[in-house]
Amino acid sequence: MTQLRQETLPLPRLRTLFVWAAALLLGAASQAQVVRPSESIYVLLRGGVTGYYGDLDKNSDGDPDQATPDIQDGFEDPGFGVGGEIGYLFNENLSFGIGFMYHDVPALNDGFQFDGTNNVQGGEAYQLQGLFRYMPFDSFRISPFVELGAALVSGQGTENERNNGGSDDDVFGYGPVVGLGADIALTPQFSLFLGAQSTVVFPDVALDGADPGAFGDPTDDADYDILTTLGGGLKFAFRAPYTAVEIEGLECPAELEAGESGSFMVMTNDDATMPVTTTWQWGDGSTGSGMTTSHTFATPGTYTVTAMVMNEGGEDSESCLVTVVEPPTPPALAGCRATPTSVNVGEQVTINATATEAEEVMVDFGDGTTASSLPARHAYSETGTYTVEIMASNQYGDDVCTITVTVGDSYCANITELNPVFFGYGATTLTADATSRLDENIEILRRCPDICVTINGYSDGSEPGDALRISQARADAVLQYYVSQGVDRERLRAVGRGVDPAANSKEDPGPGDSRARRADSIPSSCAGF
Repeated sequence: MTQLRQETLPLPRLRTLFVWAAALLLGAASQAQVVRPSESIYVLLRGGVTGYYGDLDKNSDGDPDQATPDIQDGFEDPGFGVGGEIGYLFNENLSFGIGFMYHDVPALNDGFQFDGTNNVQGGEAYQLQGLFRYMPFDSFRISPFVELGAALVSGQGTENERNNGGSDDDVFGYGPVVGLGADIALTPQFSLFLGAQSTVVFPDVALDGADPGAFGDPTDDADYDILTTLGGGLKFAFRAPYTAVEIEGLECPAELEAGESGSFMVMTNDDATMPVTTTWQWGDGSTGSGMTTSHTFATPGTYTVTAMVMNEGGEDSESCLVTVVEPPTPPALAGCRATPTSVNVGEQVTINATATEAEEVMVDFGDGTTASSLPARHAYSETGTYTVEIMASNQYGDDVCTITVTVGDSYCANITELNPVFFGYGATTLTADATSRLDENIEILRRCPDICVTINGYSDGSEPGDALRISQARADAVLQYYVSQGVDRERLRAVGRGVDPAANSKEDPGPGDSRARRADSIPSSCAGF
């Protein structure tokens, strides 16, 4: 091959090439981001215009001594090339493929006149190549790429044309392959590419069947030819691309109480390829799962909680600190008591209890008075049954207990009888003297609420009518008067006893026995009444 002298390439054309290359890189960098396939087998179909640089590229115009090599020489009589490739995408940037190319180059049809005659031959060349392809800007829709590999070439060369007369064996070529282009992502798995690829073929005779240097031509000082294809094609990856999952946020409670359930949530990028697996390390020896979950720590302490997410694209993790404290303790009351539980009016009762974790204590004695500490002492001014309430409280809650205190009157304890009332002969209505006597009884009953009364009515036996009926009517009259004056009906019982067994009409100058015509109010305790 006549050596191409690169220094003869006009500078304006070099500048144009650099401008186009810079424009390609800037255009790629400005594109919207995409996700390209990775870890996938791919197939590629390509085609384009094939140029040839060698002994038959006509750059000498038939006169090697007058040759002016130029870059367009290889495309003065261009051919075409088609082929395919199958390979593997190691990641979004790097791949390796095995490809085959068929070239038909018209310039190869003119054989080299090594024996004084034109050795007409075919223009085909076959190329088997292995290529590494690197794409630096994989996340952009349009990304430049570079190719580097090696090829085995079968062209028009034979041993005769290497000055080894007598042998028509083919001479196979070999050499490096370099390329440059741009890959345009059409879909997640399909892409279109445009570019240039050149193969330097050794030895000189293998591609074009011409090696003037083997026949003493002093101008042929290069032992190689070059095949260059300008074109493009389509590439398909069998596995769809994936987007690595990344943690964008982690929600953890800063503080929990021991035994309290806390909610945890991890947030990831929306475009992460599914499925995404989420696991949690709670820092207490246990684990969990799910993007949203909950956990309860049994003991106080500071725990490092770690969320880990994983998909086909990779994994990510993030941690947070959770402080677990002792749970708050509400107050508690125990041993609530009154000493004594029964007192008389004016006598002191002591209220006490054991209060733990209490910030405030209040004692309600049940009669409208209170105290704010324990033990608490109080004297009641009225008889009755009182419910004493003790309340202990703090910021976390309260506790309450109650005690019953009975307040009596020593005066009432000495009441053993009440005034009887007397009736006229055959009468069942109260006289003024009778109501006066009953009013005295009512004063006692008001002071002594724990006294109940049984009213026994009697007849003297000489009165006309039924003695039992008359005695019951006299007892009922007394009961009704008591009730009319505010005495609780539940504290009263009226019984007609009939004839008084002690009635003696001989001792009373009037008719019958006036002492037997009466109603007695018999006091007793209301307990069991």
